[in-house]
Amino acid sequence: MSEPSGEGADGGAGERDEPVVVTEPTPEQLAERARRADKGTRGAMAGILGLEALVVLLIPRTIAFTTGLGPVRTAVCFAVAALLVLGAAVLRRSWGIAVGSALQVVFTATGFLIATMFLIGVIFAAIWLRLLMLRHEVVGSPGGLRMLAG
Repeated sequence: MSEPSGEGADGGAGERDEPVVVTEPTPEQLAERARRADKGTRGAMAGILGLEALVVLLIPRTIAFTTGLGPVRTAVCFAVAALLVLGAAVLRRSWGIAVGSALQVVFTATGFLIATMFLIGVIFAAIWLRLLMLRHEVVGSPGGLRMLAG
């Protein structure tokens, strides 16, 4: 076995690795990271509300092959879809997360029209809660029930 010759992987003279100095981020950098994380989580929440609107809009087409929804149920589905799209649009506001959280209840309540929507509503509500918890961890937003209000 040969002794290490001090040469690097590229065959050149080996240099000693300089110790990496890790500095703490400045308050401005932390604030910028929190702002970007807040923007990202709000964007993900808007995406969830958009997906929920799409699901609600697909209900009449799906049910049409079986029993049909009727005009009242169809109007309710379109109204909920419109509310979900509006909720996604207002998520930039400080009160937008509270609106989105309330819309999770409305979306799940569509299960009274179509029983399967209870299951789908619970799945979307679980995703919403996970995003709220992620936002709490990354941004430092309030926890507990106060995190539902943003």
